[in-house]
Amino acid sequence: MSDIFSSLKISGSGLSVFRRKMNVAAENLANAETTKTKSGGPYKKKEVEISAKGVKQVFSKQLNSASVQLARTNPGHVPGVPIARSNDLKVMHAEATEVTDPNQKFRLVYDPDHPDADEKGFVKMPDINPLMEMVEMMTAARAYEANVTAIKTIKDITRKSLEI
Repeated sequence: MSDIFSSLKISGSGLSVFRRKMNVAAENLANAETTKTKSGGPYKKKEVEISAKGVKQVFSKQLNSASVQLARTNPGHVPGVPIARSNDLKVMHAEATEVTDPNQKFRLVYDPDHPDADEKGFVKMPDINPLMEMVEMMTAARAYEANVTAIKTIKDITRKSLEI
């Protein structure tokens, strides 16, 4: 039963990570023209770094604790062949961190009538490509859907196993 819950935790962490990635892409799109923030300068593009966070328990221990010995119902059946397992595999969870590059460049747009224009008429704008942000959002949405599908599959497998 712990394998089912660890699978749900892994997919749940994926849902959380890709929801955060979609939110950051939406925030970048919304601020693509923001020239002044609370800190004083133009909006700085945010990105999400995704990393794997290990779980304390080794995967093979989880697998062995959840294993069930199958009974031979027919003497003609061939007994199972033991499979070599690596003991260093660990169950991983996805983790997201929002980062902003402090040395981020800005694009200069000539607009002398803009209130934030410098003496030469240039305005510092965030270096955000709306097309790339939409691609990021679509990619995150597909990954989110994949995690939802994995959770639905785990539910279906669990329901079917309870019917046996």
